[in-house]
Amino acid sequence: DGVSDHQIEKLEPRRPTEPSEDHPGRSGFRGLMVEVQRDSYRRLGWIAGVLAVTGVVLVAAYFILPAEQQEHVGIDLRARVALIVLSLVVLGACRLRNLPPEWFPVVALLYEVAIGAVLATEFLYWPALGENGDFLVGVPRTALWVVFFANVVPLRPREHLAGAAAATGFDVVWFFVGGTAAASALAPADAQSMWDRGFEMLPGLVLTIGIAIGLAYVSSRRVYGLSRALSRAREVGAYALTERLGKGGMGEVWRARHRMLARPAAIKLIRSDRTTGTSASDAEYYLERFQREVQATASLRSPHTIEIYDYGITPDRAFYYVMELLDGADLDGLIKEYGPMPPARVVHILRQMCHSLAEAHDAGLVHRDIKPANVFLCRMGRDFDCVKVLDFGLVKKLKGMQDANLTQIGTFAGTPAFGSPEAAAGKVDQLGPASDIYSVGCVAYWLLTGETVFKATGAMEMLASHIRDEPVPPSECCELDLPPELDRVILRCLEKDPETRIGTADELNSHLEELQLTAPWTDEEARGWWALNRPEPTG
Repeated sequence: DGVSDHQIEKLEPRRPTEPSEDHPGRSGFRGLMVEVQRDSYRRLGWIAGVLAVTGVVLVAAYFILPAEQQEHVGIDLRARVALIVLSLVVLGACRLRNLPPEWFPVVALLYEVAIGAVLATEFLYWPALGENGDFLVGVPRTALWVVFFANVVPLRPREHLAGAAAATGFDVVWFFVGGTAAASALAPADAQSMWDRGFEMLPGLVLTIGIAIGLAYVSSRRVYGLSRALSRAREVGAYALTERLGKGGMGEVWRARHRMLARPAAIKLIRSDRTTGTSASDAEYYLERFQREVQATASLRSPHTIEIYDYGITPDRAFYYVMELLDGADLDGLIKEYGPMPPARVVHILRQMCHSLAEAHDAGLVHRDIKPANVFLCRMGRDFDCVKVLDFGLVKKLKGMQDANLTQIGTFAGTPAFGSPEAAAGKVDQLGPASDIYSVGCVAYWLLTGETVFKATGAMEMLASHIRDEPVPPSECCELDLPPELDRVILRCLEKDPETRIGTADELNSHLEELQLTAPWTDEEARGWWALNRPEPTG
């Protein structure tokens, strides 16, 4: 799966593949995006919960009815109990997520039909409700139920058509069951009179049922169509976006799943509205910046650089690229949540960062936006505390690439708290590997102290501090016992003059390797930290 430099130069933004048809299988429910599926679980669970409570109220009402009315409520009582049991089972399945997506349509439709059968028990009593048969004139409860269900639960229209027909069909079934039971206790003449009365009203009942089935079908087409449209809007190339993981100045990062492959991935999506309202030159800048980030990162093979799988442009002109999905957190979030790290662990992290940056610098690339949020600490299989350098979005090629216009779009390219003095001063011609090393020193300062190198109330004040102020040694801000040698290495990374600063990632790695640490960070310590603070999810 290697990608040569020649291939990288030939890459063009790809047109995304057309959204797939419904997922193979009985139902198109699996073709909907995960968020729509989850919402469908919640909706069905909400319906089941409301009906369960309703059933409890109806059962309680049975026991306070006058004795003379209980004869006709006996079987209805059993139906109400069935309503409670069915609803609790469906509610539990939806809440506990024990229901696989491929089974959701089956369970939902069975529940629709079962509730229809319960609601239709009103037709068991039509012979005893008066000579005029008014009971058969109104809208049956099942008709209201199937229309409501089709508007709430997104399933294929033909599935809702079958479910609505089966649910409302119980009106007719119970009509004949109730009539047959009543006729058996009547004289033939009275039974014939009862059936004549019922058959006069039956066509109206069938017509009402037919209208309800039609409305359910039409409603399901609208609801399912909107759900499919929303799912397709969340499709990027061959991937479906399932969960937003983060949001930054240039775009969003989403968890995604491939339509054919089992391997999950992460997608960085730069929305088209990022360039809406900008000039044509600025829009071209963002496109070039995006392409540069992808091409630069895809050409790097260090295990400590994020791996890129694919990239392209969506029909609405949003840029995206697909990368490996990492299990961990960035250094910004880790320090904010758990506090400063011990020196041995910081050295372990810095050396991995050096490995990534050394390859980039050898290829003539400067990252220019090294900061805690762009360094991810993760576990990879049985390996813990693995570093991945992310987001080469501001990368600059040292030779053979015109970059002046790109850096003129804003007054500063990068993150002020972690930018180098030459970047803060706008000295584009001085940006090089030493600029990244300065930022690495700022990251090291953050890891050891939980603070930025300089304190400032605004971006301009922060940039000015990088240019003119001398940093306080991290040992004076660190609560832990910091080795003097590490203190000196970090201060050398933070030299104002690139000429006197540690100049390359390899040089910094050599200094870190030579440190006389009392106890280097071990795999056992890393494994123990992850097991205690970020255990792997089970189930």
